[in-house]
Formats: sequence, structure tokens, C-alpha cells
Amino acid sequence: MKKFLIFIFSFLMLQTAIKAEIAMIGVVDGMVCMACQAKVEKELKAATGEGNVEVSWPEGVAFINFENTTNFSEEDFKKVIENAGFAVGKVATLDEKIIDPKSGLISLNKF
Repeated sequence: MKKFLIFIFSFLMLQTAIKAEIAMIGVVDGMVCMACQAKVEKELKAATGEGNVEVSWPEGVAFINFENTTNFSEEDFKKVIENAGFAVGKVATLDEKIIDPKSGLISLNKF
């Protein structure tokens, strides 16, 4: 019985951890090269403290897969991009990990 309760508790904790995964993605207008991409990535990493930031200038998108609970809002995302010198399009927070820029854009278009 004790092992069963431990299993149930572990299962519930795992479900909570999985559901807590959050990603944020946004359209970044005006990036035309790798230097632009690097600048946006650097600024988002500095603002969030997260290492899971990916930016793609060909797709015109930036996303963050948060490892920890965050207070970083969509408005904060927009401010960072604008302060880096770029325009921001649609931004969304997702309850799923973003694997790559193209799949992220597909998820973003659902909003």
C-alpha cells in the first residue's frame, strides 16, 4: 500500500511539472541578418535569465522555453524586443514546449 501511495504521489507531481511548462513566442519584425538574431537573443536571455531562448531571423520569430516559473509577461517580451530596436507582432504564452521556430509559428497562429 505504501508503494502505491508513493507511486500516486510521484505521478501527480510529474503531471504538475509537465503542466507547469510555459513557453512564450513572438513575431519580431525587422531582423535581416544573423547579427540581428544574436542581438535579440542576447537581450531576451539577459532579461529573463533563461538559457532556453531561440531566435530565428528567417522566420522572424523569437521564443523562450521557461525552465522555472516566471513573472516575465508578454508585455515584458514586447519591451525587450522594442528596446533592442525591432518591431513586435503577435506574442503568445503557451502551455507547451516549443521545439523549433516553424512549429512555434504554427502554435502562434492558433491565437
